[in-house]
Amino acid sequence: MHPMFRRPGLAAGIIAVAAAATLGGVAAPSAQAAGNCTHYGQAGYAQVFTDNNYSGDCWEFQLGTWTVFPVLVNHKVSSLRSWAAHSGQGVHLSGDGLTFDAGAGEWWPSLPGWFNDRANAGY
Repeated sequence: MHPMFRRPGLAAGIIAVAAAATLGGVAAPSAQAAGNCTHYGQAGYAQVFTDNNYSGDCWEFQLGTWTVFPVLVNHKVSSLRSWAAHSGQGVHLSGDGLTFDAGAGEWWPSLPGWFNDRANAGY
């Protein structure tokens, strides 16, 4: 057995620090971001951002509700994150005759090149 695992307290501490570091890198939108993103982490919502890695201006919408994006983020969406309200719920972004589908709960720090900066609506 590896020496680290002979001392469960040490292993648990290392895992806790690693988990905190992972979670610490992703947070609610910054105070400088424009938009309406006030439901960070709330089930049934998605957030789109004008820059990669969940930065830039932010707009959120309730999953399952057709939402036309305002000028703030229209045709500028580069990243997406969402939180499912129930199993099987999805996120759908559309624009320029294309649709990008993701499972609710999926986070995309960078949308695929074929869809980057094309979204004008979501549901």
